[in-house]
Amino acid sequence: MNSTDAGYVLDLTPEDYQKATVEVAFLLDAFASTIDNIMGGNTAPVGRIAGRDTAKKLPLELVDPSLQEIVAALAEQMQAGFEFRLEGDRLSFGSCILRDMCALRKIPTGGALCHLFHSYFDGIVNGLLCRPVKSSIESVGEACALRIAVQ
Repeated sequence: MNSTDAGYVLDLTPEDYQKATVEVAFLLDAFASTIDNIMGGNTAPVGRIAGRDTAKKLPLELVDPSLQEIVAALAEQMQAGFEFRLEGDRLSFGSCILRDMCALRKIPTGGALCHLFHSYFDGIVNGLLCRPVKSSIESVGEACALRIAVQ
């Protein structure tokens, strides 16, 4: 990749991307583990607050959206790292960059990083729907699923 926007040329190799992915995986693991340790496992408020803040900054203009419309818009926004769809109250994840990062660090899925992310996702949906949202992890593995409850 060459970039001359700032007057410099940056040549990145596939090896550079792999190293960056490993570094980001390490940092995400450290971040989620630290929050989990400080909060005693109750990281949901941290994730939800961050998600609501993110919702305010997303380049989306949704007028009185349904949960299905929000999830579809988020699927498009997040498609570089995630593939997910909503069927009823079940949110199914096909590809997931966080699951890939966990695999790099040999971290089991469904742990602190997954819980923090899903609370973050709840916060985004809450911020866009203007109603409380809470998900619970139903299954983890090659494909993950959540149950979403909207109040």
